[in-house]
Formats: sequence, structure tokens, C-alpha cells
Amino acid sequence: MPEIKALDFFCGAGGLTRGLLDAGLKVLAGIDNDERLQETYEANNEPSRFVCEDVTALDIESLRGRLGIAEGDKVLYAACTPCQPFSTLNQRRGKDERKSLLLSFAELVREAPPDFVLVENVPGLNNAYGREIHDAFVKALDEVGLEHRAGALIDAKDYGVPQVRKRYIMLASRHGEISLPSRQPGRKPTVRTALKGYPRPVFDGEPELPNHVAREPKSHHLKILEAIPRNGGNRSDVKDTSILLPCHQKTPHLHKDVFGRMAWGEPAPTLTCRCTDVYCGRFAHPVENRGLSLREAAALQTFRDDYTFHGTFFHIAAQIGNAVPVRLARRLGDAVVASAPG
Repeated sequence: MPEIKALDFFCGAGGLTRGLLDAGLKVLAGIDNDERLQETYEANNEPSRFVCEDVTALDIESLRGRLGIAEGDKVLYAACTPCQPFSTLNQRRGKDERKSLLLSFAELVREAPPDFVLVENVPGLNNAYGREIHDAFVKALDEVGLEHRAGALIDAKDYGVPQVRKRYIMLASRHGEISLPSRQPGRKPTVRTALKGYPRPVFDGEPELPNHVAREPKSHHLKILEAIPRNGGNRSDVKDTSILLPCHQKTPHLHKDVFGRMAWGEPAPTLTCRCTDVYCGRFAHPVENRGLSLREAAALQTFRDDYTFHGTFFHIAAQIGNAVPVRLARRLGDAVVASAPG
């Protein structure tokens, strides 16, 4: 297998890095401007190192030199820029300055062109919400010879991830044709396949299984959860609407998935940075009256149980919810390796 060195920009907690490492790529570093991510990233992705720098001010030539990238090395730049700017749920849309981060990444590609590029983002990147940015990025790839590309909207549930997670993926190469991985045949993984075998989490204290801690529901939240049918029930199933939050009584269709339960036989909904909060989406456990534990959320993102997260509860939840699912990242890494010259 050809050696491919990789840099993971906007690396977060390292889901994309972990998948690329599992695919056999040599990930030299993850780059992110949130220093709180370093402990999680480096604890799980050795020998890759964490580089705390702002991509908008990064000296890419200097970084390549510090990491030992030599002329002639095959190199992949991977980037999962912040998703919210291109989301159809983002009310700021065209006014969101974070959109420019993809173009900042494009400048790094121009300044020190890699052999391969991998980009992951929400569907809005390739439609009206992000078309202008997308086209400018493609132009940058053309300018440096990365003219072989494959891009499409995919759903992580079709690639071994027990979660509905639609994302726009682009792979680019200067070495000939490159293709997105094929969908995984057979039955799709479900919430049950991901969460079976886990004991009840702790609400306080140190769990036996790393990060297997959940938030204890507040009394009024618990009353709502007790009234929602097991295994996929909705807030709309609650007969006594007086127990609902005032905002849901006045506007019953507001964020209709809030307080919804996951279903054992289905993939999980898309996890977010608030994926452990029952009042932020369909994040209630299928049968227990609580939200997901951090470990359970990580399992739905296909992190192994020995992948340990560090930080406060809420920051860890964000690390998990914002990550690229490891199993999807592995499939993308395999696609890059398959396209590389021997």
C-alpha cells in the first residue's frame, strides 16, 4: 500500500483522523483552534499530534516542514469545516462569516498543493446556501491540478453508521480517477446494534466504562419522559398536555422531535452538539427515562469504547456530536488509498 501522509484540518475530537488512521493513512497532525481538544485528540490518535492554530492564519509551508513532509511525499488534506454556515436551519445564511473558512482552506491548497483532498460538510454546501463558496473552492482545486473529483450527498447510515447523517462529501486527486466508497449492502445498523450491552449509566461520579455518564433529568423533564411511549414515541403522544413545557403547549408543532425517543430498530437521528439533551431533539433513550450517555452517543458515532473523551460534560457532548463518524471516515480513507498510484 502506498504511504499517504495526511493533515486533518478543523480536526475536532479526531473522528476523521481515527478513521483515516484505521484505513492505513499516516495522519501527521490534526489542526484546530480550540486548545481544549488537544487531550482528547492526542489520547486517541497516536502518533498524530494536535496543532492548535487558526487555519485562517496558518503558514502551511512551515507546518509541512515541521511535520517532516518532504518533496515527493503523497499528501492528503482533509477538512470538515464548521457545518452550521451551510445548514438549511441556519438563519444567518449569507451573513455567516464562517463560510469563509472553506475558502481559507482553499488558500492552503493553493499555497502548498496536496495530492488528495477530502471535504465533508452538510448538504447545503452544494446547493443555494453554499453554491458560491463551493464553486470558488472547486476553482481553487482546478488551479493546482486536482481536477479528478467525486462529490455527492451521502447518508452515513448507508456506510455502516447507525445514524441518519446526510453529508456532502468531495474527494479530489491529481493522480487519476477517484471514487466515493460504495454503499454497504445488507441490513443497516440500528440503535439497538449500537447500544446493546451497555449497562445503565451513572448520573454522577466516575463510571466503570469511560464517559458512560448521562445527565439526570430534571423533575419536570422526567414527568414528560414518563408519558412518552417507549421505542420511538413522540411528544405528540402525550395525552396530558398540561405537563408539557409552556412553549410546547402554545405551539405544539415547535421542534416536534424534542423529547422524542429513539427507536431500537431504526438508525438514530442526526447527532448534534446537544445530543445528550432530551429537550434538544429526538435524543431520549428508547426505553429508559433519560437522555443518551456520552458513551452511547459516541457509539452512535462509531467511536470504539476505548476512545476516551476529555473535558466538561457539555464540551464532550459537542466533541462527539460534531465529529465525523469513524466508520464513515474509514471508508473515505479506503477510497483515497484505492485511488493512489502504487
